[in-house]
Amino acid sequence: MIEAIATVVATKSGYVSVEYQRKSACGHCQHQSSCGISSGHEEEQEHSDRIIDIACSLPLEVGQQVRIGIPEKGLLKGALLVYILPLFFIMSGAVIGQIFSVPGEEWPAIAGAVLGGYAGFMLMRIRSARLTDNDYKPVILGITIPVVQTVQTPCH
Repeated sequence: MIEAIATVVATKSGYVSVEYQRKSACGHCQHQSSCGISSGHEEEQEHSDRIIDIACSLPLEVGQQVRIGIPEKGLLKGALLVYILPLFFIMSGAVIGQIFSVPGEEWPAIAGAVLGGYAGFMLMRIRSARLTDNDYKPVILGITIPVVQTVQTPCH
């Protein structure tokens, strides 16, 4: 389970809206000014918050912090469908096109790669429609900070 901390911003019947802070991998080291990867917008992106609705039966209130999670299984399925499946079909199409080509001609391999890529993307589209909501929907794992605040009395 991939986890993050979020703050409840609204409650609805059966759902809560939570706001989580987006973290970027870049922009956290001391070499930002001389980094070729850093675009200078990491600070803006780091502070941009996102709001999502999550099904929830817990009695939550606005301001509470909760742990949210997305199942790794769904992320792996999605990555395999989006990246690996089309790439496999592109490579397979290029190999098949190369097998049927005349020595010195490249167009059959290119045509095979294009047709394989098209077949891979179509298969990805069909398979992604079969993913269930439970595979990739975020869930609330628990409450981290309750809303109840204590009144502090001065010590004598």
